[in-house]
Amino acid sequence: MAAAAAGAGRAVAVALLLVVVSLRRSEAIGVNWGTQLSHPLPASTVVRLLQDNGFDKVKLFDAEDAILGALKGSGIQVMVGIPNDMLADLAAGGKAAEDWVARNVSGHVRDGVDI
Repeated sequence: MAAAAAGAGRAVAVALLLVVVSLRRSEAIGVNWGTQLSHPLPASTVVRLLQDNGFDKVKLFDAEDAILGALKGSGIQVMVGIPNDMLADLAAGGKAAEDWVARNVSGHVRDGVDI
């Protein structure tokens, strides 16, 4: 019985060690930021929370100006999602995609958002 308990203890110790080692190897931590909320926080508050908690990457589901503006100069890398209802149009032709990027991304990159 004692041998089984010692073996189980070693297995738990090895598992914890693997978790700690894998966490230390993480180069970045990211989060998805959706906007379909009943009680949204101000964008500047969310950016501060992300920074305070060590998040350095964020995926946005919408290219909202207020959110992108709050991310300006934050040091957080941003990925902007394309709305599902626009995917077919943007995939069909280069002009539509270029226009979407010009309207939703380019100005924010010029302003210092890391997209």
